[in-house]
Amino acid sequence: MASLGIWVALFLAAASKICFAQDPLQPFPPVDGYIPTTHILNHSSYVDSLDEPQWFLDNIPFVDFPDSAIQDVYYYRASVIKRHLKFVHEGYGWSFTEFIHPVAWASKFQTIPDSAPHHMVECRWLRNPNYVKDLISLYTRAGVEAISGISYTHYIHRAIYEAAQALGDQTFLTSQLGGMIASYNLWNATINNSTHLYHRTPLSDAQEFSLPGYVTGGPNGGPVQYWESFDNNYDTIWLGPETYRPNFNAYMVAGARAIATVAQLAGNTSLAQEWNQYADGLYSRMLDMLYDTDLQFWIDVVEGTNLPVVGRQLIGYFPYRLDVGTDTNMIRGLEAGLNQHEFITQYGPTTLEQTNPYYTALKNVTYCCIWQGQSWPFSTSVYLGTLARLARYNLSSVATPQLFYQAMRTYALTNYKDDIPYTAESHYPTINEWSGDTTNHSEHYFHSTYFDNVFTNLIGVVPTLDNRLELRPLVPSNWSYFAVENLPYHGSLISLLWDRTGTHYSTQTHSPGLSVYINGALLHKQSTLAPVNITLPSNTSNAVATLSAQPRYENILVNLNAPWGLPNITADYVFSANGDIAPYQPWKMIDGLLWYDDTPDNRYTNNQTSSPYTTITATLARARNISSVSLAIMDDTQKLDGIHHGGVMACPKAIRVALANGSVVAERNPWTDCVGNSVNTVLFAPPSAAAQNLSDTVPTTAAVGTGAVVETDSLVITILNQQYYSVGIPEVQIWVPANDGPRYEAEDGLLGAFIGSFEGRQSGLNASIVDGGVQLGEGGWVEIAGVRTANSSAGAGTLTVIGGGEGTVDVGMNFLMNQTLTFSGNQTQTLSVDYLYGGNVVSFFQTSGTPWIDAIVVG
Repeated sequence: MASLGIWVALFLAAASKICFAQDPLQPFPPVDGYIPTTHILNHSSYVDSLDEPQWFLDNIPFVDFPDSAIQDVYYYRASVIKRHLKFVHEGYGWSFTEFIHPVAWASKFQTIPDSAPHHMVECRWLRNPNYVKDLISLYTRAGVEAISGISYTHYIHRAIYEAAQALGDQTFLTSQLGGMIASYNLWNATINNSTHLYHRTPLSDAQEFSLPGYVTGGPNGGPVQYWESFDNNYDTIWLGPETYRPNFNAYMVAGARAIATVAQLAGNTSLAQEWNQYADGLYSRMLDMLYDTDLQFWIDVVEGTNLPVVGRQLIGYFPYRLDVGTDTNMIRGLEAGLNQHEFITQYGPTTLEQTNPYYTALKNVTYCCIWQGQSWPFSTSVYLGTLARLARYNLSSVATPQLFYQAMRTYALTNYKDDIPYTAESHYPTINEWSGDTTNHSEHYFHSTYFDNVFTNLIGVVPTLDNRLELRPLVPSNWSYFAVENLPYHGSLISLLWDRTGTHYSTQTHSPGLSVYINGALLHKQSTLAPVNITLPSNTSNAVATLSAQPRYENILVNLNAPWGLPNITADYVFSANGDIAPYQPWKMIDGLLWYDDTPDNRYTNNQTSSPYTTITATLARARNISSVSLAIMDDTQKLDGIHHGGVMACPKAIRVALANGSVVAERNPWTDCVGNSVNTVLFAPPSAAAQNLSDTVPTTAAVGTGAVVETDSLVITILNQQYYSVGIPEVQIWVPANDGPRYEAEDGLLGAFIGSFEGRQSGLNASIVDGGVQLGEGGWVEIAGVRTANSSAGAGTLTVIGGGEGTVDVGMNFLMNQTLTFSGNQTQTLSVDYLYGGNVVSFFQTSGTPWIDAIVVG
């Protein structure tokens, strides 16, 4: 113990502190931090109990509701969004995952198409528009479905349009047109040549164990008679037959109409007419074959045999949510299921009507995903959208505002576990228990919306591309107050304050009734919650452009395929619980996944180390100019009177950051500003080989809030544990301003296939960094994203490719065009290309030999 004490004393006394007066928590400022706003609510009081509260302060609208369940679930669901927010790679930016941990059946970057549209409409209400824009671009420019093939059905094309309605960014929307068309046409492979309808198995519709499987999975391909029978085909019951599904075909109708609208906005009237005609024809065929006039409800029909699958499933409510099938007689059919005998239960709605003989409130097997009765948030969130559309326009005597609120509150109460807000995969419809809830897999499942149901349905914000704000609230009449603050809309921040008496809120001067603010200024007021259309200020388009032009930042240390390739991260100690398998590997610090839960786990820890300090080495793909490093620090202790109790992980006692040559660029000793369960950004000072000679002062060359810039391809981070505790690190990040060109290095690109089961595995790479470039082997590829022209403008231009080696590559631009290049020794070749507005994706696919790509230059 004497030697240990001596070492600790030497570490603590080794140098003067190399630090700044104020290290920021977040590595870059809020994208809309320049916009003034109201000060109605004490934001910190709503998120102090959440991990990394600063992220929520910077990124979410704040709400205050009389209904504590709806409000509490709202803030929990904000944490779900954050857990699944993933910075995927330089140039691509952000994406969202569906499962908390990577799964083999996911697409590129672990996005999954069935949940992606939910993510788009949900996250359009986050204050950083890049989150949803980047996700959209993954599908329209980065070839998610072009690479891995079509998988699960979706309404992405409609969701892109809905996201743009809230963003108000028509320039961004119209620039997605080519990608929307190309990705839509990938689904032509699922069209039946006779009926000209789209078909898919229920499993590929993300709804296995659905009704079609039960009517065709019994003896001799007939209906199931008994569950436990040797004569049943359980694969058919599980997968379901190829089926014309009303929700899938409605997705395609709505998608075609969205494309038509975007084409019209782009000034291409003939293209808009073509897509509208296609949508009308598809809807007509859908109506003829999939609408049961006796039930007055949409049904499945088995492809090939044209067998009607008679019975109400919750997917019959999906078309109306997408503005498909909105005739009055169809509303009557929707009303017929809105009772406690059909879909409505204590934790419903059910996914199959309760009167159907195949309905079960329990599960016939322990398999996760049963859709013949279980309550699925995925479906409930769509169903709520249909109820809201009916209620807000008083189109139904059954689907009233009261029924909608009852359903919304049921949805909120379903999002609980053990009296704490929680979301998993599926819920028993009549029992207060999640039926699909697998450890380290189902937790905090992001497969549904909640934000969007709160803002668009309950509060009644009806987004539109027009220069107006439409409000049609569905809040109950006994709500005497509510507040929504910092709701992003058309490049501005909207605040809504409802105070019937004018006495509930005291921090903002207001009149009794409803007050609407934009960027802190009163825009409109009225005494009631009656529907209203409010004209926005005339400079809204400028506001959208200003927000879109804000600086972007990239995490250049992330590597979704870690531990393979570069960037990479290692540690001189790895905790192994059983002496064989180490569950807390260093590579988890750069996998792009960031949360602070004990389970599901996603962290590195030096727990049970014999030494009080650990050295972590981060290696980049090439030398870069950097000025800080950010570490997410986990804290599982209980703090009472500022003292840690219990747990094993807490903030380090001290941290030192050095270059590979030993020069120290930062030291916090003690690290008093470290915040547990948060990202902590450490700013750099000018490097020095002798730490004791470094000054405490901010370098005169550093701007306020930034560190001194150093050029390096590696950092050595030494952390000293607090006495009695270890350190847990979910993520280490190095953020830099985005590269706006004109030169883009191939080493910064995406190497290999980070798709589903490839992610985190060596297979699928066949590309390596050699001599300052990327060498491609058989089937290898590299993508360079975020490639922009000057001012991010669109149009014809040139792309210069600097490369060499021996072989050929196919060069793709946004997965919309391909050209072939042949290399024989070092060469510079110039291509004519069409650039899209904003960031473009340039792909190099090896077709022969071993070509080598050094860089590309725009123009």
